[in-house]
Amino acid sequence: MHAENLPVNRAPQYGWKFAALIVLLCMGTSVACAFLGAKSLLLVGGLVAVCGFLVLVVQFPETLLVVCAFMPQWKTSYPLSQLGGGVDPTLVLLAGLLLLMGKQLLLHFSGLERQTIPDLFRGQWWLLSLYAAFCAMVAVSYTYTSAPEYGGTKLLRLICIGTLLLLSGLVFVRDENSLRRFFRLFIACACITSLQLIFHLEKRVEGAEGDITRIGAGWLIGIGILLLLGYSYSRSKLISMLTIFACLPLLLAGLIASAARGPLIALLLFLPIWLFFFDKRTSFSTRVLVAAVLSVSCVGSFLYLRSRDPGKYNSKLNEIVSMSEGEHTTGSATKRLEFYAETLQAIPDNLWLGQGVGSWSVAFMGKDTRDYPHNLFLETTFEEGLTGQILLLIFLGAVGLAAYRVAKGSGFRYGVLLIVMMYCVTVTMFSGDLDDDRLIWFWAGIVIAVLRNMQPYYIVTRRVPARKCLAPRTAPVPAPQAVLSTPTTYGERV
Repeated sequence: MHAENLPVNRAPQYGWKFAALIVLLCMGTSVACAFLGAKSLLLVGGLVAVCGFLVLVVQFPETLLVVCAFMPQWKTSYPLSQLGGGVDPTLVLLAGLLLLMGKQLLLHFSGLERQTIPDLFRGQWWLLSLYAAFCAMVAVSYTYTSAPEYGGTKLLRLICIGTLLLLSGLVFVRDENSLRRFFRLFIACACITSLQLIFHLEKRVEGAEGDITRIGAGWLIGIGILLLLGYSYSRSKLISMLTIFACLPLLLAGLIASAARGPLIALLLFLPIWLFFFDKRTSFSTRVLVAAVLSVSCVGSFLYLRSRDPGKYNSKLNEIVSMSEGEHTTGSATKRLEFYAETLQAIPDNLWLGQGVGSWSVAFMGKDTRDYPHNLFLETTFEEGLTGQILLLIFLGAVGLAAYRVAKGSGFRYGVLLIVMMYCVTVTMFSGDLDDDRLIWFWAGIVIAVLRNMQPYYIVTRRVPARKCLAPRTAPVPAPQAVLSTPTTYGERV
């Protein structure tokens, strides 16, 4: 019998109730449209979508976690752009995520869930302590910053939003089923984002003063590609390959449409590493076939998108070519290289403690505004000094070690998490500030959750009823390797 790598939650599912509710909502929508007319279709449809989403979130909380990651890319697009009253969908979802996590923690605290609070975080306190130490250093640097407005905003977002995303993964990703749903939802949302970028290209050009770059969207789509190729979602090889062939061209087209060079370069770096070094279980012919699909999709997508906006895409390509030949350009990439050089020269002035969170904008732009060097490590070293940089590197190294333990212990079934973390760290070298790079904390929480789930105490505990245990209560607690199968990718599971 095939054994799953992570324990499976045996809690009862209420699929028929969910389906019945959706049917009732659809019937109610039809009746409302018949009486209210077509003009109210958007309003009624929105109410139905919200009700259905709430039901889905209550049953599968990881849904809200994924949507929170993508909402900053969706909120400026139709129909969310039609919301009035200054409502920020991202803040609404984060508030909902906080409430849902509080409810889940209360269940753990009361003993109604399968683990207690110590069980939920056992073995991972050292990783959480490293993150807390880095946040504390950023908070200390605020006391001497020259940019109290921007620095305060960045600090508040790190402590509130970053910590919420980190802990949410620990709370909601509790077994194999929830992790699989999380990956599937992430890929589905990446596909939706790709469609949004492709079919609204001209509109984005008009609304962004000629700049079509969407770095955040490209980052998320790149992760979606890695998850699509790096995790087995079906026991059927045919179904897995059909899924890859259906989603991969769309995701690549969306990544190129984002015009984000950082995510694209990072993906070109780590995809070959995964396909030809980490992915040992898949046949060589299958890996070559996937590489061929990648190449054809990249070329076809670029030619198609360049035909729709030749000026912008040609300028991006010419800038990369010119920089590779050592020529000087006036594009954003050249400006960022200048930022890097100037920041490196200024770091020794306050080597150990830095000049304070957010201070880069005052030092180089002369005002307390949202500006940064577009490199997380340089930003941290300049603003928090070597002390903050060392704490950040220790935390990222510890998460990377945890991801490696997860990959090795699962026979690289979850090896994609290691590649995703490496990919995320690489993307932060090209753009964004400490707040924009919150996906690092997001995926660090997922890595810590999977490592926790693989521990023996998670499978058999004194609080798990016999009918919910993966193994009988009288059975000895197996070692982590004993519950791991020999995995493969693209559906080739033993």
